[in-house]
Parts: sequence; structure tokens; C-alpha cells
Amino acid sequence: MTRLEPMDEATYELWLETTVREYAEEKVEAGSWLAADALERSEADFRALLPDGLATAGHQIRSMVNDAGQRVGYAWFVPEDRPFGRVAFIYDIAVDPEQRRKGHAQAALGEIEAWARGHGCVGVQLHVFGGNTGARELYRRAGFVETDVTMLKRVTSETS
Repeated sequence: MTRLEPMDEATYELWLETTVREYAEEKVEAGSWLAADALERSEADFRALLPDGLATAGHQIRSMVNDAGQRVGYAWFVPEDRPFGRVAFIYDIAVDPEQRRKGHAQAALGEIEAWARGHGCVGVQLHVFGGNTGARELYRRAGFVETDVTMLKRVTSETS
């Protein structure tokens, strides 16, 4: 059974470097940011969200670990107040490519849901990029519903 465990500082540093870069790439791919300044914008976003790094109050940054004790991914979530109540908002959840389609993400979502229930949250919420069809399907299977969708139709080919 996959479980979420507190992330150590060394793993956090590797996770942060990778996640900042991947977030910048996803924002460019989605058409939200220009490539020229995407990495700088991503770094700024992460500095604002995690001013004290791994020790940032309230933030749950966890390693996803399988039965053999092997790290297979990670999850980052935090309680946040919304107009309809407090939620556990998932900022990031990912499974290492070679470990995908083995139930790790589904199990991690279940742990986050249990954490949310135990901490007085009304639900679990997340953002997913539109082009990430695999993740969107996973979330639907896990009981998530789309609450709003932003769409873009490009009228020029300029992206940088």
C-alpha cells in the first residue's frame, strides 16, 4: 500500500528544483506564460508559496512511498479557506514515470482525502492543466468534478 510520509530536506531540494522547472514548462505549454520568463515566474511563485521552504507553516509536502519503502512520487497540499469552506488544496501530486499506473496516485489521493476529513475540511481541491488528460481522468475516477474551465483559442502563433 502506498503511503505519504514527511519529506526530508535533501529530497525537498531535489523536488523543488524539478517541480519549479516542470511548472514553468507546463505554464508555457498551456499558453499561460511566455517561455522567456517562465522559469523566473515559476521561481517567484514558489518563493511566495513556500517562504520557509519545507518548514512553511501548514504546508504538507510528502514523499509517496510504496510497500518496499521506495519513494515513487510526491504530494504537496495545504488547508485553504474557500467561500464554501476549508479544503485541502493539492498544489502538486506526481508519480515517477516508471511507477505510473500502479495505483500510487489513487492511494495518495485517498490519504489526502482522509487527512482533509480529519482536519475539518469540506473537500479536496486541485488545479490540473487542460492538456494533462491522464491526470484529469484519474481525478474523475477518484470522484473529482470540474468546477470551472479556462479555455484559449490562439489567433496568432506568437508564444515567446
